[in-house]
Amino acid sequence: MTDVSASDFRHPRRYVRLDTILRLRWLAALGQLAAIFVVVQGLEYDMAIIPCVTVIGLSAALNLVLQTLFNPVHRLEAISAAGLLALNIIELAALLYFTGGIENPFSVLLVAPVTVAAATLPPRHTIVLGGLVVAAGTVLITHHYPLPWYEGLRFELPRDYKIGALVALTASMAFMAFYTWRLNKESRQMSAALAATDMVLA
Repeated sequence: MTDVSASDFRHPRRYVRLDTILRLRWLAALGQLAAIFVVVQGLEYDMAIIPCVTVIGLSAALNLVLQTLFNPVHRLEAISAAGLLALNIIELAALLYFTGGIENPFSVLLVAPVTVAAATLPPRHTIVLGGLVVAAGTVLITHHYPLPWYEGLRFELPRDYKIGALVALTASMAFMAFYTWRLNKESRQMSAALAATDMVLA
């Protein structure tokens, strides 16, 4: 019989299925392509299409490589899952760089990978990913292509407003990450207590 200590219940090892990460990445890629189509064809805004499609294409290529090399039910270690989520942040930051930086309304999606990390990974990984989002947002305040807009016009927000947008993004990210982490912690504690009770009864 395998010995199981109390610490095994209080501090279980966390794993994330590769399929879960890939589904999120495919959903993001499809959503990004749809957004580009609407902006270019529907709104007829001028934007850097080739760089954006290249970034999305590289993301899709990585997804295909991962699906080819690994079984979708393969469970990733926390550091590997954090690496893929960090890559999601970098890819989104690259797209925002070509589409208006922090002025782009879709910059709020930078919160998504951190929220996923808060639900599935140890806090230290979530904090690192949150720092990466803040760093990317800081760069995007001053370094970016113009926001896609009507031909002949340029949309430019004041620098102080963009800083405020980053502060709001950071505050929202911190709140959502903490709230998600807290809920999952309580759920894990309840599951661990039930498992311990079952073992005692057995």
